[in-house]
Amino acid sequence: MEKNRRESLGQFHSSIYNTANTEFFMREFKKHSKAGDRHGMVEMILQLDRVSNTDVTGFFTPKNNEEAERIFNDVNSTAEGAGKISNLCKIDLLTKALFAAETDSLFAIQIIIARAKYEFSVRSYQKCYRDCNYAMQMLVSLESSRVLNELETEKMKTMCNLLKSQCLKQMKKNSKQSPEANEKKLPKVDGKANRQLKSCSDTVALIHEDVRGRHLIATKNIKAGSVLIVDEPFSFSTDEAALSTNCLHCHSSLQGSQNITVPCGNCQTVSFCSEECRTNAWSSYHKYECMIFDNFLERSRTCDQKSHVLLAYRTTIAKAITKNSNSLDAEFLCYQDAKCEDARKSLEIDIKSDFYDPLDYRTIFSLETHCEKADAKVNLSRSIKSVYLAKCLAFVLMEVDERNRETIGQREIVLLAVAMMRHMQAVDCNAYEIVENFRDRNTRTWEPRNVGGAIYSSVSLVNHSCYPNVVRHSYPGGKVVVRSLRFIEKGAELLDCYGPHFIIDSQQLRQQYLAEKYHFICKCEPCKFDWKFPFPDEITFRCTSCGNSLDSLHSKCTKCSQKFDIRKLRSQLEKSTKKRILAVGKMYDGYYIDALPLLLEHSGFLDKTLMAPSLEAIKTQQSIIQCFNSLSNIYNNEVITTIE
Repeated sequence: MEKNRRESLGQFHSSIYNTANTEFFMREFKKHSKAGDRHGMVEMILQLDRVSNTDVTGFFTPKNNEEAERIFNDVNSTAEGAGKISNLCKIDLLTKALFAAETDSLFAIQIIIARAKYEFSVRSYQKCYRDCNYAMQMLVSLESSRVLNELETEKMKTMCNLLKSQCLKQMKKNSKQSPEANEKKLPKVDGKANRQLKSCSDTVALIHEDVRGRHLIATKNIKAGSVLIVDEPFSFSTDEAALSTNCLHCHSSLQGSQNITVPCGNCQTVSFCSEECRTNAWSSYHKYECMIFDNFLERSRTCDQKSHVLLAYRTTIAKAITKNSNSLDAEFLCYQDAKCEDARKSLEIDIKSDFYDPLDYRTIFSLETHCEKADAKVNLSRSIKSVYLAKCLAFVLMEVDERNRETIGQREIVLLAVAMMRHMQAVDCNAYEIVENFRDRNTRTWEPRNVGGAIYSSVSLVNHSCYPNVVRHSYPGGKVVVRSLRFIEKGAELLDCYGPHFIIDSQQLRQQYLAEKYHFICKCEPCKFDWKFPFPDEITFRCTSCGNSLDSLHSKCTKCSQKFDIRKLRSQLEKSTKKRILAVGKMYDGYYIDALPLLLEHSGFLDKTLMAPSLEAIKTQQSIIQCFNSLSNIYNNEVITTIE
């Protein structure tokens, strides 16, 4: 029998899935699947010969100085004339050379300074300034660790200081900002901080019902635009397409006019916006994934997104590893062991008394996984991946510290795989997108672009509606801000949208999607009353006394019979609608901050005056979302500011 087979995640999954997907194997596997027994499913995979005979090894793109020198020399030798390439192209090539070069070397510094010169030539003064600081920082680091050629070092420092001085002069000339150049600050929750929910305002509370499970309700009347939750991720991942365009750690754009591109010190695959982000990422998670990172880039036909598999892996290492000793956390392993009842009970959260911290692993362990409801073949696929990822983590830990070879055995592999599988299932129904917004110059609207995924355990407490009353926005550093999209009455539930919206999708498609992915039948208003777009031309006004609809023909409430002046209401609506039209004009010119108060005021009037669904309310809410887009995580290539 063949020993020590070395396969990537994709190869391993395909071969084991084909081996295990037989009537005989699945008959027993389905029993564990229906019982939600991850331990039993993982054990069945590990008992297969092809699994025990498979070794995990490094799978990444290492540094290559020869490749770096070839690219660097090609840029330098580019002749004038037919072979001439643009300076922007040279910047891209030098970035590739920097990624291939061994980090913390004089050669890497030469590449950075060369890139800075070309950045200056194309008027990317902020990038040039930051690259000079980056080169100086590396020079200082090398000087403290080894003897350098003093003359060459001084030449580099002189060049960096000269470029920085010239950049500052140019940036002072160009300090005038564009209309959308607003400072992007992470907002704070409105009202007081919640005593129980760390990420939430005191305007919301956590309750539990048998049918709806844990969910958030309003403790008082909430106006549109109120900041209700500012959550930070327990773990996050980056989509493959964003690995070269966004910082792996904070997800800031690397394509704009400000951030430089900094490579990983070990591989050529991931990018950072600063040395600080690179250092923080390495110490907290990238150290434990870098050597096997290309496993997360393989094409896959299975149900899980690649970034979600990486997210499950990072969720595991966030708690499974004691970082100061690079060893497995014994307590974490006990959490995954069904025999350790006391350890598992310690993870239970009493929603009436316990403090809910999104960085507390208990909040992650309590997330819904739908393990027993999932199709057995889906659980088979995830258990195979989980076993491979457990082997990957064991391999990396042994490479990082030889002592782990004596402490990581079969039990540790099993429990790590159980954890990986739990997190993979939790990610599937609890992960949220990390979004970067960019402004389309033609339509002058902000368009979202997914750059990663994250687990937000506080936001996960919000249930779904096909007509949500809250909206989420990503901010740098993986933070997410949840705001009220319209008026929320005291006692009403906070409702997010998990994807399907009644404006876009039919009731049948929405119900099917939610049942298959989240295992529930949606009973929100649009589903219950089968709202359909486009709406009827006739506007239905709301009774300000009892909230029911008005009979326009008889000018009175259909429930409490209170009389109203319908003509006056129509006049007020027309006057208020002009505020939205004025706000849209301001938005078109880029003045979102000025437009937002007008929209929120108009939204408040609509909530009191019109019955849902209302086309005017939908238009207003979409405009409010656009304003919030401009305040969040954005890619903006037009902003030029002075660096102190």
